[in-house]
Amino acid sequence: MRRKNLWTGNERTHRKGRRPGLGFSLALLLLGFLVSTGFVQERLRESQLPSRRQELEALVRQRQSDVRDLSREVQGLSDRLGEIQDRFARDSSQVREVVEEGELLAAVAGVAGARGPGVVVELADSPRAPTTRGEEADLRIQDVDLQLVVNTLWEAGAEAVAVNGRRVVSTTAIRQAGGTILVNYSAITSPYLLVAIGDPNVLHEEMARSDVAERFGVWRDIYGLRFSVEHVAAASVPPLRGVPELRWARPAGEAP
Repeated sequence: MRRKNLWTGNERTHRKGRRPGLGFSLALLLLGFLVSTGFVQERLRESQLPSRRQELEALVRQRQSDVRDLSREVQGLSDRLGEIQDRFARDSSQVREVVEEGELLAAVAGVAGARGPGVVVELADSPRAPTTRGEEADLRIQDVDLQLVVNTLWEAGAEAVAVNGRRVVSTTAIRQAGGTILVNYSAITSPYLLVAIGDPNVLHEEMARSDVAERFGVWRDIYGLRFSVEHVAAASVPPLRGVPELRWARPAGEAP
């Protein structure tokens, strides 16, 4: 009986001793399976990145082509409307007044081009090559830099503003996507030329003593960014391409 009891005890001890080893092996096996699965999935995602990027680039090119086609159509319709307005304006003083008011509002809204004296503000990336990922952003003009300059020009009394030939209005979005700056959803590159129509002396003075000019004075010395402001006797700002999307509006002078 003792031998049997001892044998039974040894068997239990032996079984208890084997269980942790088996569980540990299963845990290692499961961990290896999860790591292998994650590695395979990550490689699969990496292999799909080029094709997805090509699809996105193709979609962007298609959308840009659609915008150009629609812009040409809008321009053609605008020309036809202008001809009809001119024909009626010759025969009616009331129509002439409405047409003149419409032209004034069109210039303010940005759907018509503008000409006159003003300033040109130039911003450009640094000629230095970045050595780190942090320097890559420091040595390039950012979307917020353009936003600050545009807002400063508006505050200084600019009547019309354009960035690299893109008209800036109240609904304009200046954003950065994937290292590229977009104005009205159109990509622009350095150097960035901001043309503002207005009193050139006031615009130049206000821009020269602004906070953004002071910051660029420091960034020019540290990072090599370019920043300059020049008078222009005859500046030209193009009309807005496409029709701005308005989600909410009320007549001027009406109480909110």
